[in-house]
Amino acid sequence: MQGYFLSETERERYRHFPSDIPSRDVADYFTLSAVDRRRVHRQRGDHNRLGFALQLCALRYLGFAPDDLTRAPGSVVLFVAEQLHVSPACLATYGQRAHTRTDHLQEILDYLHYRKVTPADWRHLKNWLTERALEHDKPTLLLQLVCEKFRREKIVRPGITRLERLVLQVRQAAQSETYQRLRPLLTTDRTPLLDQLLIVDPERHRTPLTWLRQAATANSPHAILNTLDKLTYLRQVQVESLTVLNPNRLKFLAQIGRRSNPAALQRLPDERRYPILLAFCQQTLVEVTDEALDLFDRCLAETEARASHDLAEFRATVARATNEKVRLFRELGRLVLDTSIQDTILRRAIYRRISRDQLQEAVDEADKIARPDDDNYFDFLETRYSYLRQFVPALLEHFSFHSNTSVDARRKAVAVLQDLNTTRRRALPDDAPLECIPRKWLPYVERVA
Repeated sequence: MQGYFLSETERERYRHFPSDIPSRDVADYFTLSAVDRRRVHRQRGDHNRLGFALQLCALRYLGFAPDDLTRAPGSVVLFVAEQLHVSPACLATYGQRAHTRTDHLQEILDYLHYRKVTPADWRHLKNWLTERALEHDKPTLLLQLVCEKFRREKIVRPGITRLERLVLQVRQAAQSETYQRLRPLLTTDRTPLLDQLLIVDPERHRTPLTWLRQAATANSPHAILNTLDKLTYLRQVQVESLTVLNPNRLKFLAQIGRRSNPAALQRLPDERRYPILLAFCQQTLVEVTDEALDLFDRCLAETEARASHDLAEFRATVARATNEKVRLFRELGRLVLDTSIQDTILRRAIYRRISRDQLQEAVDEADKIARPDDDNYFDFLETRYSYLRQFVPALLEHFSFHSNTSVDARRKAVAVLQDLNTTRRRALPDDAPLECIPRKWLPYVERVA
């Protein structure tokens, strides 16, 4: 059917009883109270009592009474019939008189305090559902929400095609409302930048939209710099905050921007294209910011892991030389501790066992393999300096750092690094805030300074 979103099969399900009703629901909605049974027994004949009772229970359960009660699940009909001590088969003769069913339904509405929808109800529902459509655009979800609202407010649910039209109307209204809320942001400076997202960039050989949608595929300086370029591009659009829209609406519009073809977006009218592109830029700005920091964290972790690996390899490489030095030290120690050797001839005694050249070579080699007292891998990080310099200054330049306290040594330390990068200096100033540096790192920082 033109202009509707449900299939004919789905539409039929909304018009009748479900084919299977859970036993819990049967017990909750199809059990007749003593007051219910007194009302039911006012009707004449078993078929009228059973039909009246089924309409009553259906209104509680579905929010409306289906036209064809004979399509109710057999187990439900049997459950209600047993409470009334009538045969389920008598339902086939219910409603043979034209007004019986409608008269019964009106009596049930009065009894359960239900009412039929009014024009005022429609206006209220349309406004209410439009707000929901600004949060959730899925038509089947909106249909479910409005059906639940009808039942909650004890209004008889209208026909399903009428509700479909309502859902489509509010989705259109939500689209128009979205554009109206964003209209103040669509300045003459910003709209050309948004349109540029859909035009192929000669340098990148693709549209900026396509470029921005592609996530980093590796932890590398190039990936970080590319991500920082995306940040610079997105900040030109200046859409850091779109608080005029519900976060769910923003995500929905951004998803359209992510999966849509640039050419297809170009063909959309302004009131649809610009909200999609604004939402895409805002959501992508958040994601690209997170990606840049995540890549930075991974690269630092990888740098530390490589330095630790270098230390392990160094230890394996010098293991044999270390053993030779231990044996040499053992020989020296024995000579020094030998009380039969006078102090004045100790040097000669050592040189008789170990030549001067051999001892000098051992000392020189010991200088190479000697480790700091803490024996950490920090000194191996120096070999990664050029690697880190490829992206750390750029990252510090792209972000501003804040603190919850007025005096924060870490924030001051970042400011010092930013200043060193700007002035291309390496020596730390005398007043550099070193108190934020862990004690085990401090000797290395001071040594560089």
